[in-house]
Amino acid sequence: MLRLSEHQKYYPYKEDPYLVLQAHLSDWSVPCRPIYFRANENSVCVHVQLNVNQIHIENSYYIGLDWIRPWNMPVLVEPKVNNEQYKLNHLQMLLDALEEPENLDHLDGLMDVRFEDEWIPVSGESSIELTPFLIVQFLMAVRAIVRKGLKKDYYRVKENLTSKVKGKILVGQQIRQNVVRNNLTKTVCEFQDYGLNTETNQFLKYVLQFVQVKLETSSFSNDNLIETLRFNLGAFNQVSNKPFYSFEKKETNPFYREYNLAITLGNQLLKLMDHNLSKASIEIQKYPPHWIDMSKLFELYVFKKLREQFTGTDEVMYHEKVHYQEPDFLIRSAHLKAVVDAKYKPRYKSGNPSMEDARQLSGYARLTKVYEKLAVPANEIIPVYIVYPSALKDYSVVVENSSEDEVAFDLETTSDSLTLFKETAKYRKSSAYQKMYMQELDLKIK
Repeated sequence: MLRLSEHQKYYPYKEDPYLVLQAHLSDWSVPCRPIYFRANENSVCVHVQLNVNQIHIENSYYIGLDWIRPWNMPVLVEPKVNNEQYKLNHLQMLLDALEEPENLDHLDGLMDVRFEDEWIPVSGESSIELTPFLIVQFLMAVRAIVRKGLKKDYYRVKENLTSKVKGKILVGQQIRQNVVRNNLTKTVCEFQDYGLNTETNQFLKYVLQFVQVKLETSSFSNDNLIETLRFNLGAFNQVSNKPFYSFEKKETNPFYREYNLAITLGNQLLKLMDHNLSKASIEIQKYPPHWIDMSKLFELYVFKKLREQFTGTDEVMYHEKVHYQEPDFLIRSAHLKAVVDAKYKPRYKSGNPSMEDARQLSGYARLTKVYEKLAVPANEIIPVYIVYPSALKDYSVVVENSSEDEVAFDLETTSDSLTLFKETAKYRKSSAYQKMYMQELDLKIK
């Protein structure tokens, strides 16, 4: 398996022993297809190009596992390494981000899992965190349901009643269970009841039981996950146990829209884990091709941190649509009104923003609709912030256009009450652009 770190370039020679073993010489002349995130040609996960004596492999802001075709060579892209001992803890980032309930509405576009493709065998020393990543999302989705309250609905009940009839009599079962055995006071009936014991709730409880077994035996488990699991299971005491292989129903009531996300994640977890509860703790040695968009995860994490600082209703607006455009965040508080953009670019820690990013953010701040939403007078300049990650190794070669123009100005370090995050009061202020700032955000490291 070819193992890479996210957001870097790799130039192996064709004589590389591993590549020689994995690809037939006759295949070198066949161009490799880029791996796209969700089949979007503008979102390239891994791109392989052949030169005269080198293979040029680039990967971007995605981590995951996939096949390099047509060589049938598996590639694993892991989180960026901070140094020789530590790497980015993207699972903890997700756990923190989903502490903000509104983020449950923004998970679309975070993952691309292709269960229908050929699964990839993975050795024991490789770190594949697809299952825990889905478990965290599932637990948080169910927690949102539990906090709102499980949905009650009508469901069918079959019961052998004594001295009464309810609903319709199941004639066949009545003959087998009662008439033949001379139980003349009993009647097998089917009727509708109203409550929590619906098939949808039974499915969620079944998946929660799988998650419970997994957390009891896995190294990624922690006190927060165990507490969340127990909180969720406590709400399903009135729901009966029923086995499932999958569940295809969808919730149409918009008030309970969280159910659809939980059902989708539950189906994915059942595909990854053995359907027998007694075997749920067994590690699967094959995984489907999958990708996680780290730039999207960074956005979710930034949103959670912004909400810690700006706690009022609608003080932070996430991907608000304004004139066919979507700024990442709009801040509208009593102390600050600003446009904020999250850029998952570690090189910004010691470098200037690109001209493209500066122009994009400046353009957002000039939209009339943004002025209206932030209630800023037309004669004022709206502050703009670029948020970038810190605590990541700044590779000398990255997958960005090397000819990309940077904003030609120095950035001055300053500190005042206009910080975006509680963790730090320092940010960098542009000496060339009015009210343009850059602020870093520490990420989770393990």
